[in-house]
Amino acid sequence: MRRNMAASLFRHERIITTPAKAKEVRRFAERLITLARRALPFRDTGEPADRARYLHYYRTALGRLQDKEMVQKLFGEGEWRERECLAERYADRPGGYTRIVRLSGSRLGMPIGSAVGEIPVFTYEIDGRERVLKLTGNRLGDNAPQVLFELVEREAGRPETEEAAPVVEVSDQQDEQ
Repeated sequence: MRRNMAASLFRHERIITTPAKAKEVRRFAERLITLARRALPFRDTGEPADRARYLHYYRTALGRLQDKEMVQKLFGEGEWRERECLAERYADRPGGYTRIVRLSGSRLGMPIGSAVGEIPVFTYEIDGRERVLKLTGNRLGDNAPQVLFELVEREAGRPETEEAAPVVEVSDQQDEQ
């Protein structure tokens, strides 16, 4: 689960999951980014010892993540050679590469005091695309809280004034099926 969620986080840079899963994957993902940061000074040197050290870091990350495309995005290899990789993005940051933002209410009831039987629908926007999240379940706990788990800094080319938090709205409509 950690590998798949970390690969999804690196691929999409934002995922929606439960708080427990996000906290577990956070340690794994941040260690991989730190590994890529450590390898960055050895990437383009001509020394055989430095190249061997870089290759060691790269293969370690590949063994842990087991997704070649996302390891390339971490280290700036392959198609990511010309674009900014995650290691370069966080080169000056000492840690804390991810953030967890709560999206819904508690497990013990529907968010925002909805009545029994109503299914809350969250509408939010990520990267200019509107998405819908329906929370189903009863008031006793089937409805686990949801969080937005994302990488902290934005991609290169995005304006710095853009709001990072998602827009969340709750509709009072019931699911019509």
